[in-house]
Amino acid sequence: MNGKKTSPWVYVGIGCLGAVVLAVAAVAGLGFFGYRWAKQIESDMKDPRTREAKTMAILGCKRLPEGYHPMVSLSVPLMMDMAMLSDAEPDTEGRVRGFNRRGFLYFQLLNPRSDHKDLRDYFEGKTNDDSILRRSGIGVHVQSKELIRRGVLPMQGYTLMYLAQRGGLHMNEGRADGINTLMLIDCAVPESRRRMAIWFGPDPDPEAPVASVDFTGSPADEEALRAFMGHFTFCQKP
Repeated sequence: MNGKKTSPWVYVGIGCLGAVVLAVAAVAGLGFFGYRWAKQIESDMKDPRTREAKTMAILGCKRLPEGYHPMVSLSVPLMMDMAMLSDAEPDTEGRVRGFNRRGFLYFQLLNPRSDHKDLRDYFEGKTNDDSILRRSGIGVHVQSKELIRRGVLPMQGYTLMYLAQRGGLHMNEGRADGINTLMLIDCAVPESRRRMAIWFGPDPDPEAPVASVDFTGSPADEEALRAFMGHFTFCQKP
């Protein structure tokens, strides 16, 4: 053993190398688990029973509304939960592809953006700037043509602000024109989450003025909306 001292820069170099190795390992680990998560999602989507179970878990229900089928359910840890229902019948593989005339979309976003007040102002009619919807993180482009009505419904465990309108929806799964009712869900127990939903369906008489149309049973009918949303339990119990 000689008496020559090791330069302190050697230890610094070893430390830097260790940090690089740990960083590479972390990225590789995230990539590995991300790949496994994506494959699991793909597998779940192909299994009708698993897809239905996951959809009902996200929506907090024991059965789905009559005439609706689970189309998409997705959970991204620490980010979001999403569920889509469609009136389209499952194909021979048990998959639901697109919509016929009706559908329901639900989004639960964790760590909501700071523009929550702007979103509430839009639902309350204090602003007509619908660009807030594109910034809300739901990934659906809403085209508003004509307001039908807006209101607030007290539900079990939450308050529902809604805005029913004529217009269209554009999403990866397709396009829907008719009536769409946008909903903002405020839980009785405060949460750091934003919950939004869209129920859409055909317009009973698209050429007639709003004041002369009978919207009974449609997403613009308050009683139908209350009954439809009553299937779900979105929030924690107070």
